Amino acid sequence: MKTSHHCECALKIMISIYMIITSAATALAKGLMVCNLSEPVGPRQCFGVVGQPLIFKLSNIANTEITLTKDGAYVIFKISKNLIVSNLSGTFFNRTLKLNNIKKGDSGNYLMEEYAWNGTLLKKVCVYLEIQAPLSKPAVSQMCLSPQQMNVSCSSEGGSELKFILTLDGYVLMQTTTHIQSQTVDIQSTGITNISSVSIRLHGHLTGNFTCLVINNVSREENVIHLNSCKGFYSDACAVAVGVAVAVIPTSLLLLVALCLGRKHRCKKTRSVTVNEGK
Repeated sequence: MKTSHHCECALKIMISIYMIITSAATALAKGLMVCNLSEPVGPRQCFGVVGQPLIFKLSNIANTEITLTKDGAYVIFKISKNLIVSNLSGTFFNRTLKLNNIKKGDSGNYLMEEYAWNGTLLKKVCVYLEIQAPLSKPAVSQMCLSPQQMNVSCSSEGGSELKFILTLDGYVLMQTTTHIQSQTVDIQSTGITNISSVSIRLHGHLTGNFTCLVINNVSREENVIHLNSCKGFYSDACAVAVGVAVAVIPTSLLLLVALCLGRKHRCKKTRSVTVNEGK
């Protein structure tokens, strides 16, 4: 029963990871992020990638009046009687609005209102749009703390919130969602880079392919390194210490002998001078 329970838990974890990876991979495969406002399903959330296009699918009904408002104050797009007014850099075709190059400042609450030709409200849809930066390939490092213990860390630049999945030869060691752990200022680009990181302690004798997978709502990246055993980690340090000690001991003995001989010589010289003065 215990073995069956563990297998069932492992299976659930693997299925969950597969769904997360599939979701992110599907969004990337499409090449374009789509925010669908054509169905009145209530409040929702959409995501976009910094510097990439974004599509607002506004309506499935022809010859209607559409108004798109941002943050409850700015009318950024309106179509009425085939007259289009837009404050966005994009194109409108077949009831679809395409933004060419979105940025962080485009994040916010959007309200789309659709009216019939006689002024009747047909649909009102609210959506929160969050623009995220794509993730960088994670950096993975291994540090031996002792022959019995090692520390493996993984870090990635990009979004403010991402999921880390750490595996060893396909077995899940950790999966966690983390927020920004640190910020570094890039002097050349005068920008701020978000860096998130996680670390895990493992037995020092473990070896195999260690994979760090990072995922957010718009991208996924991974990096694989081979873990080396920490066996003999201290033996190298000890060998250096012993070597230094062996090198120091003969030098100390030579100095001690030299001091003794010099002292003996001075003693003899002092006694001979004293005898001469006595005569």
